[in-house]
Amino acid sequence: MFGNDIDSREDSLQMFRSYYIINAYVKLLDPKYKTESHEYQWIINAKTIIEEIPENEQQVEMPKYNLIPINELDAYKDSIAEIDLLAVALHIKPPKEITLTNGPATLQEIYVIDQSFNPISLTMWGRFVQDECKKISEIIETKPILLATKLKVRSYNGLSLSSRPASAFTINPVIPEAKLLQRWIAINDSRLEVIIAKSLKYPSTSLSSVGIRQITKNCDVAALLKSLQPMEAKINIINLDQIFFYMSCINCNKGTGHDHDESFLCYHCKHQSVAEPRCRAYVEVDDGTGKLAAVIFGELAEQALGHSAIDFMNHTGEKLMNPKNLNLLSMFVSFWRTSGFKGPSSSPAHQKRVPNP
Repeated sequence: MFGNDIDSREDSLQMFRSYYIINAYVKLLDPKYKTESHEYQWIINAKTIIEEIPENEQQVEMPKYNLIPINELDAYKDSIAEIDLLAVALHIKPPKEITLTNGPATLQEIYVIDQSFNPISLTMWGRFVQDECKKISEIIETKPILLATKLKVRSYNGLSLSSRPASAFTINPVIPEAKLLQRWIAINDSRLEVIIAKSLKYPSTSLSSVGIRQITKNCDVAALLKSLQPMEAKINIINLDQIFFYMSCINCNKGTGHDHDESFLCYHCKHQSVAEPRCRAYVEVDDGTGKLAAVIFGELAEQALGHSAIDFMNHTGEKLMNPKNLNLLSMFVSFWRTSGFKGPSSSPAHQKRVPNP
């Protein structure tokens, strides 16, 4: 598609759906525009008729992907191989300009994760920054699923991924593997929030080693609760430029891409809901023996920050937070930790405020 046909046909074709396409012009593909081995191209213009194939008729077979889990990427490091990946986008950095040997370039980093709990940096280059990265940044709070094809695996900063000119990206693809990953997100949302906090606190650290290694089995939870001991720690805000709220479902508090007061069907709790802002702060917990990244939510975060989630939403982009006004910077809290564990708990679920010393 070219020119005005791009805007007029913007919603005509959707990924993984089948269509009847009539009056498309077929011609040889100019070699200088080749990114695949195809020899021909279809050109869709104003005369082209596009109709979706009814569900009761035979559909076009969906493409097959050779999806590589993050914990198996090391085998492809610095090779000529190009891999396919299905992962969750957790955090996105601002775009930046750099100078290469062949001139200036634009890049943007996205932190992604899969069921291995090992986050990894994906560097997007050139046109992907203006298109896919922009769309992902608008819905990053919802933890969108990203289907990426033809990526390169690099040894930069431990292990990382990089887009190529022939790469392709689909946000929230409608494939069976994505549905399974969506269920995994819902089950492990609190763990993912902790990993997000670490990625914000250590932006220059290789994230392939940040993932949660210790997993507690359901049968061991009762014994774990009996071993909890009270402790006292101080929490601090390291990044005052973070966004102190996210739009959430009023039923389950999960993130959503809907606007304030907009009615929608939540795909987490499966109930009709309304979007409302919820306060959230990424903090550092210090008990004197060590420091850990943590996240505080809801009323506790509002009390500590001295502002409501509505305040933060209405003043987005303004310097609402002043270090002198933060109750949190010198606030001591009571945590629970397991016996034998060094350092504070990173879970905000058992926090209780006590008077400052």
